[in-house]
Amino acid sequence: MKKAVVKALVLDKVSNTPVVLLGIENTKKILPIWIGACEASVMAIAIERVPFERPLTHDLMIRIIDELSLKIERFVIHTIRDNVFYAKIVLRDLTVSEQEASEGVNPFIEIDARPSDCIILSLKTGAPLYVANEIIATEAITLEEIGESEEEFRKFVEDLDISEFKKLLNEHPEKFGDSSGASNEPDEPDEE
Repeated sequence: MKKAVVKALVLDKVSNTPVVLLGIENTKKILPIWIGACEASVMAIAIERVPFERPLTHDLMIRIIDELSLKIERFVIHTIRDNVFYAKIVLRDLTVSEQEASEGVNPFIEIDARPSDCIILSLKTGAPLYVANEIIATEAITLEEIGESEEEFRKFVEDLDISEFKKLLNEHPEKFGDSSGASNEPDEPDEE
């Protein structure tokens, strides 16, 4: 698994569908995930840190998790099947003591979730978001022409035509990265 961060939220002008671009840490790889308009609106609010007087749904989820003596450990986008990404929230039960854990009591709880919800909750809580190596190998795109700075990436995103991006990817996958899954970057430790 590798850590991922939100690099941009863009609009696929052909399908009029929002796309979140996840940057894979310590690489030049980008993972595009198409999401719904409602999810994109909430994600934009989370990115911009817009305050609300009353809790929104994800804020409510965070409060419930806290009140139940749970802690969000991480989010994992682990599978893609039929062009649908699957993710999970990994929670730690804070009522399980270190001794109980050493005696075999599992302090972790895994909950199936949509990647968009995991991304929003990660933005709101700061808990890490990870992507499985297999997904990175098959779905992420290596963008060598992007420079190192945030300004260069912003310029790339402004000029991005997501439909052309998809077309190029389909026509010339060899130009956008290694599909063998080989990587020179060390993997994050798998804690599960």
